[in-house]
Amino acid sequence: MMILLGISLHAEVKTANGKYTATAYNQTGLTASGVYTQRHIVAADPAILPIGSRIKIKHAGRYTGEYVVADTGEKIEGRRLDIYIPSQKACRRFGKKQVRVRVIQLGDGTHETTTQAAHEVTKDVKQDLAKKVVGNAATEDDWAAHRNSEKKPVDAPTPSDAAPAKTGSSTPGTDSSAVK
Repeated sequence: MMILLGISLHAEVKTANGKYTATAYNQTGLTASGVYTQRHIVAADPAILPIGSRIKIKHAGRYTGEYVVADTGEKIEGRRLDIYIPSQKACRRFGKKQVRVRVIQLGDGTHETTTQAAHEVTKDVKQDLAKKVVGNAATEDDWAAHRNSEKKPVDAPTPSDAAPAKTGSSTPGTDSSAVK
């Protein structure tokens, strides 16, 4: 029985790997998984990439890196992704791209799995920043934020100190159907 489960899981991961169409959204708030929007969050079709999945996205320009599937959306069907990018201007620049996805760990659709996956992604990003690696887990945006944080005085508040917004505006011209 265990062998069959392993084969089935391997087949699901293999099927989920491959080409996807990616867009971007900047609508802030609570995602379908119960976590707030933040960098390294994507919306995907849970029939292909269940909530809580950890994925690696390639060919996404400055947004190439590691992500957690934490959201869904009515327009996110099939092999489509919606990457959360906090800037409306950056969402427009991102447009629509063909990207490649490799599943690191398949989620089970729960808040707990999503939270654990987000923790793992954060840990991987910090390791990349410490090693000065870009495009593995850490994106070019992570590097820009890292450089800016090094320039700030120690007691200056950071964006993560602020309470997360519960609502926001979607970006015109992007597929912002992810956050409800």
